Amino acid sequence: MAAAVAFVAAACGGPTNRPAPTQVTLGEQAAERPSTEPPAPEPAEPRRVDPRKGGFEVGFGEYAVTLEAPAIRPGPVTFAVHNGGKLVHGFEIEAEGGDDDNSGPGGGDDEGFKMETEAIEPGSTLRVPLELGAGLYKVECWVDGHDDLGMEILLEVRPDAPLVRQEPAGAAPDAVLLQGFAFEPPTLEVEAGTEVTWTNEDPADHTVTAKDGSFDSGPFGQGQTFSFTAEQPGRVAYFCAIHPTMEGTIVVR
Repeated sequence: MAAAVAFVAAACGGPTNRPAPTQVTLGEQAAERPSTEPPAPEPAEPRRVDPRKGGFEVGFGEYAVTLEAPAIRPGPVTFAVHNGGKLVHGFEIEAEGGDDDNSGPGGGDDEGFKMETEAIEPGSTLRVPLELGAGLYKVECWVDGHDDLGMEILLEVRPDAPLVRQEPAGAAPDAVLLQGFAFEPPTLEVEAGTEVTWTNEDPADHTVTAKDGSFDSGPFGQGQTFSFTAEQPGRVAYFCAIHPTMEGTIVVR
């Protein structure tokens, strides 16, 4: 999501208001001429938006869950749940303190809020509209044993939840985003000599590791980047060493 940059141009006088020429005398320091160049643009403040806008992103992968933000404000929210893994997963959300033993489609807890969706196939995205009040909620995969392997995370709902930085509308032609336990785009074509940059948008650490051993980022966290310059034509397959179901390809022309 692109941030607007304001350019402030210096006002130029009309033809009848030209500044008088500066006289330069040999041996004396000339007076500084007024600049006719516009001032350099000031960096724009990042635009911040409600993370619920357009759908609150939830990523499932083997075996972890990521959220677009750790906290949101009360009210209507549509969860956009993407299964970036290779196994079937299921979205479940419940108020903290609910009955952990009552999981799976159709489950419920008479003592508090809880809901589950149908199974989500690999590569699929499911949109789940809800209305959430203030409180602490657990988001997890209801498939048996997946929560014990790490597929659960807490979401806080509170009136003063911060806004989040708006992301660019799209990636640059030489860039790959890591988001929702997937590389986007999964296949990138570049010219030889192009520096490719990967940016991790997930709260979880990832790696960018070439299967032929030509590059390995090592683990890097949310907001961090890794770059590699592709010199030779060909195809380079890579994956995340922490979440091996995340795979991508660089095609060098």
